[in-house]
Amino acid sequence: MITRRELRRQREAAERAERERADAARYQGGLAASGDTGPARSGSDGSPAPAPSVSDEAPGPGASAPARRRTGMPSTGRPGYGDHRASAPVDTPTSADLRGFHLLLLDDAVEISDVLALVHNKLPDLHPQLDEHGQMRLSRHSRLSSGTVLEPADAAALEVPDWAHHAIVVDCPRDRQPSPPPDWFADADGLHAAFPEGMPDREEERVLSLLLAIASRLHTGVRLADEPGLPTRVIIPDPEAKVDLYLYSPYWLEPQVTLEFVRRHAPHAFQQSLPTPDEDVLAQANIDDPLFDPSAPVILDGYALLVPLGDIDEAAGGLEIRVMEAEWVPPIIAAHTDAPQIEYHVHWMDTESRRYQPNPRRRFRRMRAEVARLTDAIGAELLVGCDGVGVDENGFLVTSRQLRE
Repeated sequence: MITRRELRRQREAAERAERERADAARYQGGLAASGDTGPARSGSDGSPAPAPSVSDEAPGPGASAPARRRTGMPSTGRPGYGDHRASAPVDTPTSADLRGFHLLLLDDAVEISDVLALVHNKLPDLHPQLDEHGQMRLSRHSRLSSGTVLEPADAAALEVPDWAHHAIVVDCPRDRQPSPPPDWFADADGLHAAFPEGMPDREEERVLSLLLAIASRLHTGVRLADEPGLPTRVIIPDPEAKVDLYLYSPYWLEPQVTLEFVRRHAPHAFQQSLPTPDEDVLAQANIDDPLFDPSAPVILDGYALLVPLGDIDEAAGGLEIRVMEAEWVPPIIAAHTDAPQIEYHVHWMDTESRRYQPNPRRRFRRMRAEVARLTDAIGAELLVGCDGVGVDENGFLVTSRQLRE
């Protein structure tokens, strides 16, 4: 069965091959006009080498595509900026109108309703629908509109990837930090490179965080508004960069019960040893509370389980399942219950703290995919066991079925 991603790869390979053939034809035409044919590409027998074909570039139907987490949308590949064409693009009326706005780019597999549902996840007070003007007000100062279909000429003028068939338009203030980000600062999405004079702040930071989170979930991208002195900036978030899961439930699972769930997928998991208060702490507690009984059993208000990941890779580190009463719950959960919630946080800690660094190496990406699969399996088990609600690291709802896919 050929997946959407494989079809996309084949389509992109065909488009890439067609561009190469067109460039070669223009090049040969230019040489002919100047009277210099130049050295021709040739095969081993001296005959002209054929132009690259689709079969040379595209993976076959049997090629395995990387797993996609928490979404059935097609992946757009590695994070970074979009296409940079050698010649200046020719503006169209549509592209001229859109240049001054941040754009959420959608491919032909994503509907506007998908975006509105994700906005509702983050901002549950907003109804997931557009008003009579085709807009949704995100805040007093920002609004989202249904945008427009991008024709090939529009996409070329805006210098966005070929898969971008629709642009959702976001109008928000331009709020920037007063100084450039420090040299040591980097983030997985590449905002530090896109805003060299000062990172987005306040309202603009909140809006862009929302757009990038949605783009990550849907495997699409964001085109930033044009600014003087800066090139075209298209950010394609790495959809696999956010691995952690947060589960919220009104039920407290004892450590041994949680450990049994975790060990179904990680048999070597164990509980961290509990800290033992020393004599000075006990003496101070007795002074603060005359009724304090040091011999009384300790009542846990939180604990942690560890899953070493050395069998995946030495650099994989470990998973930590942190269990405690939640001090804060996501708005989408708080909107549906007032009951205190227990938070089960499945947290990945790689040994070199590289998980949020941009443009990871291929080996790290393979390792991260293995860790993500284990995280999802453990998260699905705990989600059913605690009868809770799951949220991914971007803040969007996930079900046990999605985690098991």
